[in-house]
Amino acid sequence: MNIIFVVDILLSGRGGMETALSLIYHELKQRHNVIVILKGKSEDSTWEEGINTRVLSQKMSDSIPRNVLLNIYSAALANVMKDLLPMDIIVSTGPTGVKAASMAVERLNVQVPVVSWLHFNLDFYYRFFEDLRAADGHLAISEGNLKDLQCVFPEKQNKLVYNPVKFDNVTYVTRPSHPVFLYVGRLAEVKNVDHIIKALSPLQKNHFELHIIGDGKEYEPLLELSHQLGIQERIIWHGWQQKPWDTVPCVTSLLLTSDTEPFGLVLIEALSRGIPVVSSNCKYGPREIVNSSNGWLYEPNDLEQLTSILGRIMDSGQPSPSPEACRESVRKYAVQSIAEQFEQALLDIAMKRAIQHE
Repeated sequence: MNIIFVVDILLSGRGGMETALSLIYHELKQRHNVIVILKGKSEDSTWEEGINTRVLSQKMSDSIPRNVLLNIYSAALANVMKDLLPMDIIVSTGPTGVKAASMAVERLNVQVPVVSWLHFNLDFYYRFFEDLRAADGHLAISEGNLKDLQCVFPEKQNKLVYNPVKFDNVTYVTRPSHPVFLYVGRLAEVKNVDHIIKALSPLQKNHFELHIIGDGKEYEPLLELSHQLGIQERIIWHGWQQKPWDTVPCVTSLLLTSDTEPFGLVLIEALSRGIPVVSSNCKYGPREIVNSSNGWLYEPNDLEQLTSILGRIMDSGQPSPSPEACRESVRKYAVQSIAEQFEQALLDIAMKRAIQHE
């Protein structure tokens, strides 16, 4: 197949979408011709290495009227796509790309199915449901999102395809002699990193470390909070790291305290390295990943429960899952398997569209 990915936002180059797209791309390109059309240049283009990309030269601001934006975007896409014909299927990472891609194929007077591959929970896109109706099908990255898609778009082909993780050449992370907790991700309000600091604060009689890998606008408030609670000496701030899993050699557990997670790729990445996880039971991803064989869930915003779990881990009163059990629990997310499911979902959607248009 000739598969075209359309990325309709400007990427930082450091997010989960880039990781998932890169893994899927490199697996699919072994059997298909795959091209990625970017809305603009990534802030950090390292993730694009080895990926066949086209970057739209047309400047587009989200502040302009929606109909004008879609006309400009679809024209820019059509200008690139005319040199990529024939196209078998288009996969967009967002609703604007879905609508603009459907308009672009109309401009080119070709019949090409368009599929959405959303990386946020569906309610994040509530203002753009009409744009998403232009898709022939939708790929959901969690069961929760699949159920939402089936409720809002029951007439469409909605398929569950989890985000992938790389298992090849991934080694176990060593368990330390004293508790070492790790957070990897954006320092954004929705991630609730302050909950980690607040939950650990009552446990300072214990010897532990908290390593935080990531950057964002919440860094200064979080740093100030750590000083207010007198916990600053226990926290090591690493900033953003190209290879986060090589930054901290020994880890007891990964912590994730988000308000919402469409999937929770960082949980899979940690577990594949044998690291147990502690996560909020937020919608939707964590509850589909975390269980008694690989970690602990706590109710969102229940800091007492989080403190209790962390305290038991420190006191060794709660046996930690083995590295082997952690890795085995997420083997189904291996990129080779996920890419096959991704490929089959695209074929099913394309087939149904072809039947409908006979």
